[in-house]
Amino acid sequence: MKRFFSLLFAALLLLSLVPAFRMETASADGFDLNSIYEPYFILVNADNPTVSYRGVEKEADKQVYPASTTKILTCIIALERGNLDDMVTVSAKAVNFGRGNSLMGLEEGDQYTLRDLLYGMMLPSGNDAAIAIAEHIAGSTDAYAQLMNEKAQELGMTHSHFVTVHGKQNEDHYTTVRDMARLTAYALNESPQKEMFRTIVGTKTYTATSGPRELYVVNSNRMLVDAPATETMQHPISCLYADAIGVKTGDTNAAGKCLIAAAERDGVTLIAVLYGGTLGDPDYNDGWNDGQKDRYNVRRFQDAAALFDYAYADMIRTVTVSELVAAGLPITFDVTIPNASAEDSQGGVLTANADVSMETTFSLMLPDPNAKVTDIKIESKPTFTNQYAPIGEGSVIGNVTYSYNDKVLLSASLLASRSVKEGTAQIDIAPAPSDGGYTVQDDLIGDANVPTLRPADGTGVGEQGGNKLPLWFWIALIVVIVLLLFCVVLFILYVRAERARKRRAAARRRARQRAMENERYQPRN
Repeated sequence: MKRFFSLLFAALLLLSLVPAFRMETASADGFDLNSIYEPYFILVNADNPTVSYRGVEKEADKQVYPASTTKILTCIIALERGNLDDMVTVSAKAVNFGRGNSLMGLEEGDQYTLRDLLYGMMLPSGNDAAIAIAEHIAGSTDAYAQLMNEKAQELGMTHSHFVTVHGKQNEDHYTTVRDMARLTAYALNESPQKEMFRTIVGTKTYTATSGPRELYVVNSNRMLVDAPATETMQHPISCLYADAIGVKTGDTNAAGKCLIAAAERDGVTLIAVLYGGTLGDPDYNDGWNDGQKDRYNVRRFQDAAALFDYAYADMIRTVTVSELVAAGLPITFDVTIPNASAEDSQGGVLTANADVSMETTFSLMLPDPNAKVTDIKIESKPTFTNQYAPIGEGSVIGNVTYSYNDKVLLSASLLASRSVKEGTAQIDIAPAPSDGGYTVQDDLIGDANVPTLRPADGTGVGEQGGNKLPLWFWIALIVVIVLLLFCVVLFILYVRAERARKRRAAARRRARQRAMENERYQPRN
């Protein structure tokens, strides 16, 4: 009996720990992992794609089928190895697909540019375009798959193996969501063709015009484009996401509903990889119409948006100017006043203070969740609009802008911390006076904050001698005016001649018409 009760107590203790264990593994720094519908997912910062953001991942290293997200790798290899303006001939193999396949709409013998085919592969997920591209670049799909595996190994995708160029089901064609996050980060941020890749995957609609027919294609990523209404889906669910920049959807029976999505906000690029949606869901009914299925089909897009919202909100840090100043943000700037009095105690050096409250707050995006205020790098750019004495204490002598990630946070006036008297010495401004340049005179007139510029030869401006223009200038001006008048006269003569010609032509037409009418009414013998 003692042994029985001991075993029973141990069993009850283990059972009591299971829920606690589940709760611990179901959240990652405040995010509920169980809120994500897909069984395999990861959220990463594109700058560190192999490590999930705050541990937001599930089964990230389990080998799964990638479906058409495979085409990200197909695309980046084509961009790096091909010429976008090359004409690609579509083979019979490229169009040998049955119903249920996503296609661009190619026909055997068609010729389209590689550029058009890449859009046709990435937006509507055209399997026909994928094969045409592979055959053009490598000669065959098998040879292209070899290039894909070489690239995967180069990028450190150690748990992946690729057999097809389009992602149709194959037992030997697999990857992990972590590997695909690494690939996508490379395509978006590191590849020599990253700008073109971003352009393609972020395009909503495209028309291929280089071939025998115009082919209009629409991006299948519903974070970029809403699904159109149909008879069976009158009101499709909108999943548009303002910060979305791509990347690729995938959908097979074995892989389930897949999505690799990317978003960019304030210079921070996030990537969410979600695989396996609706796979094995007992509530999903293949007999439903499109509208009924839609609430399941959109889960991957909604989940990606939820992941992005969580990370971006988590990255926001509110700090005050006083905190930033304590961490090293400059709010005082020194400037030398060139015409300061020789008796100036600071040798003409003036300190300007930024007119900003210490309680002013900034909301900054910090991608590193462990970043400190001292890690925040804010760029300050002072600009001085008045550097000449006399300057009064507290007067505005310029402004300063503070920027973070190339975005201006604040602009403030720069105020003189003290007064500066003007001196009597003449200050040269390049070019030197011997070259006919200008000097700043010590007698300031008009605006007390603006130096008066006078010719270096001592003559004044206007009544005091004038700033005479050279003779060649006046000759050139007269020649230009004469040429303009000559062109105007020629134009007037041309217009008049053209009008006269038209009147003569009209007169001839009327004469011929009268002659024809007279001949019509002439009695016949």
